[in-house]
Amino acid sequence: MIKITDLPFNQLIGIEESLDSDYDLCLKNDLKYTNHLGTVHASALFSLAETTSGYFLLRHFPEYQSGLIPVVRQVEVKYKKPAIGVVNSVAALIDSTIEDIKEQLVNKNRAFVKLKVDLYDGNNTHVFAGNFDWFVTVQG
Repeated sequence: MIKITDLPFNQLIGIEESLDSDYDLCLKNDLKYTNHLGTVHASALFSLAETTSGYFLLRHFPEYQSGLIPVVRQVEVKYKKPAIGVVNSVAALIDSTIEDIKEQLVNKNRAFVKLKVDLYDGNNTHVFAGNFDWFVTVQG
């Protein structure tokens, strides 16, 4: 079973599972994530959001994990406010259900998945909103 926080890039950055059960993943409060303004760098926020969208896929489609091949096709993001401290993430489907996607994977061995990802900083400020469009196929 793939654990997304064990992927080399995610380990390099330091993405971890959130300790708060309302969220999926997090970046801890660490100086290494900050930019010239002392807030969390945009690229760190984007990395957390993209990883969170992949985490959603792995968590909700475990029966396909060994053959699931997700590829990001398009991303739309909005940096809403400067992020300070720990940053937590949460993902949800847009315009679909888990059952719809599983049906597509069974019938066509592929699906298009749209996810929204929101990030919240240590003050519970909504700092980032993103839409991630994935093409998902199943091999084997």
